[in-house]
Amino acid sequence: MQKEWSENDLKEIARQLGKPDGELGLKTGLMMNKSNGAMIKRTTGLLHIQDNEQVLELGPGNGAHVAELMSDLVGVHYTGVDISETMIREANKMNEDLISQHQVSFELSNGEKLPFKDDSFQKIFTVNTIYFWKNPKDYAQEIFRVLNVGGTFCLALAARSFMENLPFTQYGFHLYDKESAMELMRTAGFYVAEIIEELDITIGNMGQQVEREIVILICKKSGSS
Repeated sequence: MQKEWSENDLKEIARQLGKPDGELGLKTGLMMNKSNGAMIKRTTGLLHIQDNEQVLELGPGNGAHVAELMSDLVGVHYTGVDISETMIREANKMNEDLISQHQVSFELSNGEKLPFKDDSFQKIFTVNTIYFWKNPKDYAQEIFRVLNVGGTFCLALAARSFMENLPFTQYGFHLYDKESAMELMRTAGFYVAEIIEELDITIGNMGQQVEREIVILICKKSGSS
């Protein structure tokens, strides 16, 4: 029998998805591992990370996917930034060995400014965080600033057509379709090199399989931008 969610339940689900905290935040992090795992793997594959590159992820959650990402890479340093103290703590625990080897680091962010110098990273990616950007244009420009000239930013999101049917996305989510996401990236200075639209099989709130339409933008920072 399907659970009936109250308005307060839905608001709390939305809040936790945007910024997990406390015991419920830990459970949210585990749930996001299942729901976002395939999207993360698809997105990082499109980055074509090369040896010795600096890689940044925006919103790594508890970082459960980082060890697998790093397993086949040589000389790469991965940095994850998140607005959730709970997720940063968990990511540090889960990746203790990689952190001790100076291959991985996690930093708390305010979600508005990135604490890095210009042109710091060759590859940047984010999966299902764009809905929560406080000032989307300003944040997209921050991503552009810290990306190296010639670098790649992969932006992955579930399409508005899917997201608007979820009952909690009316609380604090800013939804995007292909066109609006592409326009945001172009406004920030990116060249959108490729747009990928496909179905992702994920896990719903009741543990059932769900098909969702996803969009991945492969964005470049060219020297003339």
